[in-house]
Amino acid sequence: MVRLPAFLVAAALAVMLAAAPARAVLPEPEGDPDIAAAAGMIEAGRHRLALELLQAVLARLPGDPDVLTYIAFAHRRQNDLAAAEAAYRAALASDPNHPGALAYQGSLFLQQGRRAEAEANLARLTASCGGCAERETLARELAAR
Repeated sequence: MVRLPAFLVAAALAVMLAAAPARAVLPEPEGDPDIAAAAGMIEAGRHRLALELLQAVLARLPGDPDVLTYIAFAHRRQNDLAAAEAAYRAALASDPNHPGALAYQGSLFLQQGRRAEAEANLARLTASCGGCAERETLARELAAR
């Protein structure tokens, strides 16, 4: 049996999944085709496969807050909230003002009934990025609950 390199498998999956309907709002991956492929897998509900690819990317880019945020999001989609929270904490340890990690961690806090912590994340977003899209998304989510 012939084994294809991981980047070819990821690229093929990305092409196949591009037609899948979007179900969540994820940040646009910047530049790395493996991250883009993993984001497509998350959108398509292939969380375990996405996590495997993201762990490989994280081995290449240790501590990358974007990769850690995607990992956290995939864990949330699998309803593994403890693993998601740990990945958000790791992303924010790497970049304390990472807009995606702050916003999605705030969403996780709301999901867990931890409104005060979500509001604290909104305040951090307001201070660090003003009216960025991530701040607006979290603000809308807080207003809706």
